[in-house]
Amino acid sequence: MRILKSLFIAILFCFALLSCKKEKTETSNSNIDSTNSASADTVTKSTDSAAVFIEMIPAHIESQYTTKFAQVALKHPNLIDKFTLDYPNFKELIEKHTNYMFAKFYFIQDSNNSKLNLGVAFSNNDNYKDISSDDKFVLINNTFQSDVNLQKKIKSYQSSLATQTGFNGKPATECILYKIKEINDYFIIKDKSNISRLDLAMIYFCQAKDDNGSEYNRYANKYDRISFAVHAVYNDGSMDEGYDAGDLKP
Repeated sequence: MRILKSLFIAILFCFALLSCKKEKTETSNSNIDSTNSASADTVTKSTDSAAVFIEMIPAHIESQYTTKFAQVALKHPNLIDKFTLDYPNFKELIEKHTNYMFAKFYFIQDSNNSKLNLGVAFSNNDNYKDISSDDKFVLINNTFQSDVNLQKKIKSYQSSLATQTGFNGKPATECILYKIKEINDYFIIKDKSNISRLDLAMIYFCQAKDDNGSEYNRYANKYDRISFAVHAVYNDGSMDEGYDAGDLKP
């Protein structure tokens, strides 16, 4: 009888151990699931809050870039300080080209002594040198208008301003490449906003100083290159922060 009682107690003890182990495992799994869930939320939030038009440029950094560009423009008077796009027109143009993968923005000149202008080619390849099969447009009076002669105007820039505005051994910027999805994401985020136009403020990537006096190296791979920062301008005249233009070519 004593043996049976001892055996019964031993069995109960084993069940207690198994139950405790199961509870700890479930608690541990629950914690892991909770951690994974929190991690997933973080990734989602990070993705959702990703800057449109690639990445926001802090205002105090952009100010230094625009100041540097103004200094460069004094030596090259064919440069201009900004391009303006009619927002509804630009949005409509992009929406008509959602079957393309890329929008290639080109610095152009109508002739070798004309002012800097902007062209865009819609393409399913990211080869900025070849636009033979692309749908081509040139900026005229703040809207992009179809122009089969875009390649000729790119060459005018390449033989004129591009030979002047390469700095410290760096080639001059010829093309700024976007994915169409990046631009569409911008429209989705801004859909409920009353935007009248986009200002593309010309900038010169250089060594800038952060607020604490340290060197700001976020765009070190683009130093000594010209580009533009994208600003949304609203119907009331207010303006958004600027965004980095994208992938500079060459």
